[in-house]
Amino acid sequence: MGHKLYPEPKAIKKGLSVAFAAMLTGCSGPQSALDPAGPAAEVIAWLWWGMFGFFTLVLFVVLGLWLYAMQRKHAKVSPADAIRSTNRWIIGGGIILPLITIIVLLGAGIPAGQYVITLADETTEPLDVDVHAHRWWWEFRYPNTDLITANELTIPVDTPIEVKVYSDNVIHAFWVPRLGGKIDVVPGRANRIRLRASEVGTMRGQCAEFCGTGHAHMVFQVKVLSKSDYAAWQQRQQQDIVVAPEHQRAAQAFTTHCGECHRVKGVTRGTGAPDLSNVGARRLMGASPRGGAQVSVTQWLNTHPTWLQRESTPLHSDITPEQQDAIATWLETLD
Repeated sequence: MGHKLYPEPKAIKKGLSVAFAAMLTGCSGPQSALDPAGPAAEVIAWLWWGMFGFFTLVLFVVLGLWLYAMQRKHAKVSPADAIRSTNRWIIGGGIILPLITIIVLLGAGIPAGQYVITLADETTEPLDVDVHAHRWWWEFRYPNTDLITANELTIPVDTPIEVKVYSDNVIHAFWVPRLGGKIDVVPGRANRIRLRASEVGTMRGQCAEFCGTGHAHMVFQVKVLSKSDYAAWQQRQQQDIVVAPEHQRAAQAFTTHCGECHRVKGVTRGTGAPDLSNVGARRLMGASPRGGAQVSVTQWLNTHPTWLQRESTPLHSDITPEQQDAIATWLETLD
């Protein structure tokens, strides 16, 4: 018996099904640009689907012409007719089609890009948020308040957000795929972008510009709350942390070893490292998810990558295991 040169139809169908299912996994999720949760992201998604549909059509037309050319019988033509036919294909397929494609893309893309950056039709007063990109974490400051969060942006639903981005080190890029486009974070320059969330929920943001060793871990969570829940959250977060009696020694050890860099509202005023005032409620510890397979503060202290440490970071050996456990237990209560 001879060997089969072609796969069975069932195998082909199964392979296509698996490939199609794999492609669909990119159409939803906390960091999918094709699962929009705001007006700017909807424009981007529709633009992408339009481009995908148009170029899919072009692909099938080109494949159809190729198959037709491969199967048709060769007719005898004069040199003049051959030149005319060649010129028609060059002018039509090499000049006219790309020109029309570019005009259509620019006609749709330029207004879409302007809308995504500015959300110019908004009439509501925007909420300002200053975003500082560090290596390799995000700091969010809410002007006119004493609110500072690290690696977690909390915003109200159906409210325009004026995001101003800053960097004092290298170029980063601020991107929340489900809310809009990305904006570069350039040292010495304050760039702006407008965001607006149309649904309550949690999504994910990412640095979209390679910025060094920790780039892949430079992620953050975006929590979209109802307006009443946001007002309650804002009021709660502006209150000083009250240290319970059983955590007094832990807070004192934290102040001694960590307070110069880390801020805990009402306890320490450190700068230069992530604010820990609500660390117990965060969904991420660094880039590692909390919940299910929970990453605790203790685990983070013992397993975080060494490249995250700075020259000023104290050696953990300077802190006794008992102090580490006490500090971690206290920080877990901060929400």
